Amino acid sequence: MKKTALAAIASLMLATSISVGSADASTKTHVVKPGDSLWKVANQYKLTVNELKSLNALSSDTIKVNQKLIVENKSKNAKTVSSTNSLHDAKKPIVDKPTVTPKPSAGSSALMNKVVDVAMPLQGVPYVWAGATPSGFDCSGFIYYVFNQAGVKVPRLDTIGMYDRSVFIKTPVVGDLLFFENTYRAGISHIGIYLGDSKFIHAGTNGIEIASVESPYWSQRFLGYKRFKDIK
Repeated sequence: MKKTALAAIASLMLATSISVGSADASTKTHVVKPGDSLWKVANQYKLTVNELKSLNALSSDTIKVNQKLIVENKSKNAKTVSSTNSLHDAKKPIVDKPTVTPKPSAGSSALMNKVVDVAMPLQGVPYVWAGATPSGFDCSGFIYYVFNQAGVKVPRLDTIGMYDRSVFIKTPVVGDLLFFENTYRAGISHIGIYLGDSKFIHAGTNGIEIASVESPYWSQRFLGYKRFKDIK
């Protein structure tokens, strides 16, 4: 009698629940190679830098050679709902929206164009270590001078300070920033202003000049495009 009752209860419990979905998990990884940066890896797998950092619980933008990064993690967990509820009543999984930097407003676009207008006539000004005036610039001093002249009030920071004061963007516009690593020192070390068509203007060894991010030297050191947080 007891066995019959227990069997009946077990059957009832099974009948009153249904399984929704199935357990299916797959993780794709990328092993960091020399010359890789977060921006390069994210771009390769059609992610934003923030998405890549979130997948790997990274608190900084620094990655190391041979480091394994998760670049895709799809999983569906089996869920059980009462038979008194329909499938449409089951709670939908929350999906994180990708972080996308919005395009600058019309006013900001005009400001970015002004940045380029200020920068271009400075071609030929010599390189001067720690320089931030038209008598001579270093790379961060050039950015400081140009943006302040264009109306974007940024403090006199070094390249790393400007890196921390800006956000990564997927689709650059003229006037945005480009960052490079491992030039005259290890890590973040150089900055320029985007001109479009892979060109940028910067304070190089020969002074203020235009270069291409697709050239062998710069492409191997390119970290990504960013925009000052001050520009909305």
